[in-house]
Amino acid sequence: MAIVFTQVLKEPGLRSMRIVGTLAFTGNYVVSGEVPSGIVKPHTTKNPIMVKFSGRTSNEYAYDPATGKVLVFAPGGAELTAAAYPAGVTGDAVTMELEYPKFG
Repeated sequence: MAIVFTQVLKEPGLRSMRIVGTLAFTGNYVVSGEVPSGIVKPHTTKNPIMVKFSGRTSNEYAYDPATGKVLVFAPGGAELTAAAYPAGVTGDAVTMELEYPKFG
């Protein structure tokens, strides 16, 4: 029951700050997703204005801006059920890119 974010890059822009990291999935999936640990907002209280995922498998990942949770979808588009993460998720190299507004 854990998604851990490990930051690998922090890149300042003119009006935003981009943070890139990897996600590691362990334990069980919770329906409606869960908030990843390890994400540190870069000097802002605002939510990210953009979140992007990339992985090697055909699983899909989504971000819910209202809750800050990461949702996982199986190939075909159905959200995972409450059970242990499948090997396709735990073995996937998932990169998460977040862009936060500056000065907020």
